[in-house]
Amino acid sequence: MNKKGAEWIGYILATGLFVAISVMAILWAKGHTEESTASTITYMEGKEECKMVFIDAKKNPDCNTISIENKGTVSIEKFVIRADDARSTETEGVLPTPEPIAIDLSSISPTKNIEILPIVEISQGQLASCTAKKLVIQCA
Repeated sequence: MNKKGAEWIGYILATGLFVAISVMAILWAKGHTEESTASTITYMEGKEECKMVFIDAKKNPDCNTISIENKGTVSIEKFVIRADDARSTETEGVLPTPEPIAIDLSSISPTKNIEILPIVEISQGQLASCTAKKLVIQCA
């Protein structure tokens, strides 16, 4: 039996396998890099939008309602309002108008603190939370 031909076939198959695995790794890395870059761009856009968010919130004495006023130039799509025991609620958007909106907090009944997190739209349907502009109101 001639084993020299079998050696060459083995080298050719090993080289082909190496090339195939290399191509798959390069394609995976390219897709991963594009995805990572796209999320970084979205985050940076959200950060720029959030720089123009200015909100003010006032509570009533028993902390059952709060009034939120958008003093910035960006429309706020919604607010996420959290109580200190992790219960939360969401509101509708607030345009930059001089009139504040009143929000009923009886569904979450805060005990100590209320967090108000504004969420803005950065592009068609993409929302970004402005964590740097989060307000904390103390109720007790």
